Amino acid sequence: MAPVAVSIAPGVMYFPGYLDRAAQEALRETVRAVLAEAPLYHARMPKTGKPLSVRMSNCGALGWVSDETGYRYQPGHPETGRPWPPIPAFLLAV
Repeated sequence: MAPVAVSIAPGVMYFPGYLDRAAQEALRETVRAVLAEAPLYHARMPKTGKPLSVRMSNCGALGWVSDETGYRYQPGHPETGRPWPPIPAFLLAV
C-alpha cells in the first residue's frame, strides 16, 4: 500500500511511513558515508566571499558550488579538490 501524501506547503509533500526504521537508518548511514568522502563546507557568495549560512556537500559527477568567482557545477570538492563521490544507489531508489 502506497503511503498517503500530506501537503505541508505549496510544492512540499510529506509521506509519513514511506521509509521504515531500517530504511531510515540505512539512509542516515548512506549520507554519512558520502560526507566522509565529501565533507560539509561553507559555500561563499560571489564577489564578496561572504560565507553562506548553511554548510553543504554534493555527490555525483558534478556538484553545485559558489565562491567569489560565481556559481557553477564542478567535478570536485572546492576545499579538498577530490572528486565528488558517486550518488549512492540507495538514494536513487528511495
